Amino acid sequence: GCGLSREHQEPLQVKDEDVDLGKSKSGKVRKKAAYAGGLVLEPKVGFYDKFILLLDFNSLYPSIIQEFNICFTTVQREAPGSRKKTEEEDIDEVPEVPDSDLEMGVLPKEIRKLVERRRQVKQLMKQPDLNPDLYLQYDIRQKALKLTANSMYGCLGFSYSRFYAKPLAALVTHKGRECLRLLTVPVLLQMNLDVIYGDTDSIMINTNSSNLEEVMKLGNKVKSEVNKLYKLLEIDIDGVFKSLLLLKKKKYAALTVEQLGDGRYTTKQEFKGLDIVRRDWCDLAKECGNYVIGQILSDQNRDIILENIQQHLIEVGEKVASGSIPVNMFEIHKALAKDPQDYPDKKSLPHVHVALWINSQGGRKVKAGDTISYVICQDGSNLGASQRAYAPEQLQKQPGLTLDNQYYLSQQVHPVVGRICEPIEGVDGVLIATWLGLDPGQFRAQQRQQREEEADGVLGVPPQLTDEERYRDCERFSFSCPDCGTENIYDSVFEGAPSLKRCCHIPCGGSPLEHPVQISNKLLLDIRRHIRKFYSGWLLCEDQACQNRTRRLPVAFSRSGPICPLCYKSTLKPEYSEKALYNQLSFYRFIFDWDYAVTKGDDKRKRTWPHLEVYKKLKGVVDRVLVSSSYSEVNLSKLFQAFTTLK
Repeated sequence: GCGLSREHQEPLQVKDEDVDLGKSKSGKVRKKAAYAGGLVLEPKVGFYDKFILLLDFNSLYPSIIQEFNICFTTVQREAPGSRKKTEEEDIDEVPEVPDSDLEMGVLPKEIRKLVERRRQVKQLMKQPDLNPDLYLQYDIRQKALKLTANSMYGCLGFSYSRFYAKPLAALVTHKGRECLRLLTVPVLLQMNLDVIYGDTDSIMINTNSSNLEEVMKLGNKVKSEVNKLYKLLEIDIDGVFKSLLLLKKKKYAALTVEQLGDGRYTTKQEFKGLDIVRRDWCDLAKECGNYVIGQILSDQNRDIILENIQQHLIEVGEKVASGSIPVNMFEIHKALAKDPQDYPDKKSLPHVHVALWINSQGGRKVKAGDTISYVICQDGSNLGASQRAYAPEQLQKQPGLTLDNQYYLSQQVHPVVGRICEPIEGVDGVLIATWLGLDPGQFRAQQRQQREEEADGVLGVPPQLTDEERYRDCERFSFSCPDCGTENIYDSVFEGAPSLKRCCHIPCGGSPLEHPVQISNKLLLDIRRHIRKFYSGWLLCEDQACQNRTRRLPVAFSRSGPICPLCYKSTLKPEYSEKALYNQLSFYRFIFDWDYAVTKGDDKRKRTWPHLEVYKKLKGVVDRVLVSSSYSEVNLSKLFQAFTTLK
């Protein structure tokens, strides 16, 4: 990759693609997969400006069924309920591959017939002077045969199919994972090729080459080495990317090469799983996303790319603020899964809320399957964004309604651009917020929390942070000078920091520390305010596009926490967590901890000072609160009580 990349250098990790717990978009609870699915390689996230080779197994699962003679008549399976198994044993258990000398089973024979019939139909399509209507008929037939062959595995793994046989389906996916491992480990490692991503039946290889002819030769060499290992399984070159922005699993943007012959080629953009292809983003967010992707995938210098992105986002922020962007660019579109009156949570779903208003007007009636367009407005209320949705015609006719510019910049444009730029070195959410004219504070706090969570996940050991890093996102302590009323901001006890020893308003010359009772009261009020904020119990959806804010704990939970009842895909996190509260209280103790400043090495101070007792009393105010916090200590006697209790 080039200088834009934030690329992982460690070897690829592999994961079995299981169905997550939680709810689907339809609201139904999804179960964990009954057996391991296809192999997914952890992507090496980053931007690649050299040719990327995409290799793909042809009809992987039908070919595996034929290659290894997998059939009801050949695979030894236990009778259902013959012995009780744990959930882990049931998922991991895979039957043995049939002996190679066994006669071909019914299932491989039928799949082979479908494959051969498709080959015959494709030969018929190559006839000279073929009638166009007949050609279309042949094309439909060959696609139907291909679909039928590929669906055989699905029937084996679907519990409501009459051909359901979980052991056979588990064996098919097991051999599929084995094929992909064989490809990525022995074959490609021996050829010193860098695999950057793989999913079920395909892999991406970073060729580190800018010569298309060399890349195609390399692809044919890999194809030859792999295909000699099997009788029926074949791998082929599925495509070549001129450049690739790999964001995460199943999410990337690329320039796909289309060869014209004689070494010439054209490129076209290809998106997979990106936000900009979803309908629930407004056109303004999609336009920004498309522009940023176009810049990143271009051949321009890194500095020019970043400069263009910066300039474009600054212009977008200014145009949104000035109201010079057409209203239709702010419209969000979402389909109704059922009739609007049948939704139980009508007020919290913006498209349902607008659909009910449309039906109340006596004109056209919207129903299940219809797509609703709406905009988020400022209407003078303190309701959440999802409850401030209006139809575009309401914005034009109803006085007092204005577009919520803050929402569109922070919850529409920022998430789309932020996710695209995530692998780009030097660009983060705080910088993007600054370019858009947003307050970077909230994004800095989110970024900080994310870094801490990632660091906490490494062997469960928290990072060794400096005082500045640990308390960077805490609210500073402010105190109005009793003499002149000027607000003094106090954030450190160390020398050189703003001090309560002398008012920051130079003509005043007063010392706020001469009024310890007032400072103590203000400190206690601030502490109580933060504790009330924690106990208010507000939960926020992690998805910035959803931004559901509620105090009601949902019924559905996943491994990551409670599932948002509004979007059914992300989890709810505390708006103000116990960790954030404890960190804030620790900060208040830190700014009055004179002994800590001395022992830290600040030897210019002395342990005797006229106001030292004031500092100790103020620190004591915080200490008394922290003593009652269960977050500040671990009671080992309670922790091991279960092991020491005698019965």
